[in-house]
Amino acid sequence: RPSGHFKVGNSHPFVAGMAKLWGGAGIHPLVEAYTVGEDYRIDSEFMLPYDLKASEAHAHGLMNIGVLTAAECETLKKALHEIGDLWRAGKFTVDRSQEDGHTAIEQYITEKYGEVGKKIHTGRSRNDQSLTMIRLYALDRVREVRQLTKELADVADARAKSLDSIPMPGYTHMQRAMPTTVGRWLGAYVAGWRDVEPMLTAAEKVLNQNPLGSAAGFGINGLKLDRAATAEKMGFAKVQENPMYCGLSRGMFENLTLQAMSFAVVLSSRFAVDMMMFTQQESAFVRLPDGFVTGSSIM
Repeated sequence: RPSGHFKVGNSHPFVAGMAKLWGGAGIHPLVEAYTVGEDYRIDSEFMLPYDLKASEAHAHGLMNIGVLTAAECETLKKALHEIGDLWRAGKFTVDRSQEDGHTAIEQYITEKYGEVGKKIHTGRSRNDQSLTMIRLYALDRVREVRQLTKELADVADARAKSLDSIPMPGYTHMQRAMPTTVGRWLGAYVAGWRDVEPMLTAAEKVLNQNPLGSAAGFGINGLKLDRAATAEKMGFAKVQENPMYCGLSRGMFENLTLQAMSFAVVLSSRFAVDMMMFTQQESAFVRLPDGFVTGSSIM
């Protein structure tokens, strides 16, 4: 056996580590590295605030049906806010051995506040936790891109109107074609960016439904969680009613998010190509301020 290779079998000293939320412990390091992947890093850098938001809403839901006392709910709320503060200060990170932010959050609460940290997992699975966290993140990004696109279109629209009388050649197949104006050229991008806004709004409407409470895809029989109240607490427009569809929508909704945002990216990429052509010395239609250009080390 070549040195440095793992030997799969009982003779290998498996990683002890902490018990997983799914019940396992002592998992082989090859398996752990493969299954965890980059999840722990992504959760640590981007997703943790959304997991905390969903956890607080879930805690309130558990309190409303008597699983948690009011005091326990307040303890959890305090702990979740502590984690948020630590995360914003760069002092709370997720370790690979924890696999994801869900485990890191519950481990912190359990170690500091005791059994109440374990009770918060009642009635939910990492499946609906992940769905909810990613859904909240996607909604924020769609809204952010829509606002930025609107601001870009507004600025470009004002500039296009001020340049509407300045002539320039139109281009086709990189060759000069019919005469046009700078305002009409820039106005074409304005019209495109305006059309991106309703596409993002349509994506938001589809995304804006709460999957929390679907658990592992079959709901939780006998636990009467008020999913509508939880949805309202997190700011969702409605509940994603069918628990099996919650799981089925995984990938589909993320694809919708990327597609909706891609229109602004594609259009802006075309604008960038035009700017490269119009700022080159052979055309020199546009000149950028020195603060927006770089040089060459050899020249």
